[in-house]
Amino acid sequence: FNFTCSSQLLITKYGHCHMKRTQISPRARQHAAGSITQELCVGTITGIVSTSAAYPLDTIKTKIQLGQSQSLTSTFLHTVRNEGTLSLYRGLQAPVASAGFSCGLTMFAKEVWLRTLKVRAGYRQTDRPSYLITGVAGGLTGISVAPIIIPTELIKVRMQGSCSKQTTMQCALDIVKSDGLLALTAGSKAGILQLASLWAVLFAGYEIAKDRLAGSHDERSSFLPSLVAGSVAGVASWAASMPFDIAKTKMQMHPKGNKSLRLVLQDIILKEGVRGFYKGFSTVALRAVVSNASFFYVYELLSHACRSTVVC
Repeated sequence: FNFTCSSQLLITKYGHCHMKRTQISPRARQHAAGSITQELCVGTITGIVSTSAAYPLDTIKTKIQLGQSQSLTSTFLHTVRNEGTLSLYRGLQAPVASAGFSCGLTMFAKEVWLRTLKVRAGYRQTDRPSYLITGVAGGLTGISVAPIIIPTELIKVRMQGSCSKQTTMQCALDIVKSDGLLALTAGSKAGILQLASLWAVLFAGYEIAKDRLAGSHDERSSFLPSLVAGSVAGVASWAASMPFDIAKTKMQMHPKGNKSLRLVLQDIILKEGVRGFYKGFSTVALRAVVSNASFFYVYELLSHACRSTVVC
């Protein structure tokens, strides 16, 4: 509540200044208020596609973060040789099942937060929001979807970090049976901070990058800027959120020895320094490019199709 109120006060205080800059910019244009239903539909499909495309890299990322290997190439070769190619997709069902729903809900929540913050800042609903408002809406969106994403992330991390042949459902049931239902919330503090920082930088960064790449309305509507802007924003968002992601992974894989976020962060700094927060960043960056380029490309493609046919 306090975070939301503070954000709204910040927007109210500084929103008009940013709005004025956006209006006088040659790239500024009226922003059509999207259908919330459309955001839900498009976000669902987009989430399934982008998650599936980047999942093998996500598996490698988890193994590196857990200290099971040191590099993208060695992790890939070791996993394929010893566990088979399909092991790169181990635990895929949980994130894909949740990705459609959670990404649909994410785009839905973003649209709701954008509309709310624009009203607070004195914008009309047809105005393009400032980068500040977009970033704050992204952060609040990450907090909103955290209760859905964190449990499925925990199941995914447990399956990626082990050689078990369990199904997703078996893994989930084993966790609940042995440690109770609340065990699925392990690493929640780190997860909330990771999601808030990720979506804040991703949404604001995407708009900034796309405006820099496209100098006109027609260029902004083309799909090439979406691919490039999605890639750039994706890497930037993970650079901002990866310290929390590293901590979250450790807390979800070994919750009994990593109960305090502060102590986990402190332990990483003492043992590995700041570099410990970016272990396997090359893999994360590559995954971010694949995931977010496909995410925004498919999102823009489907949104354009929905606007053209007035369907969804």
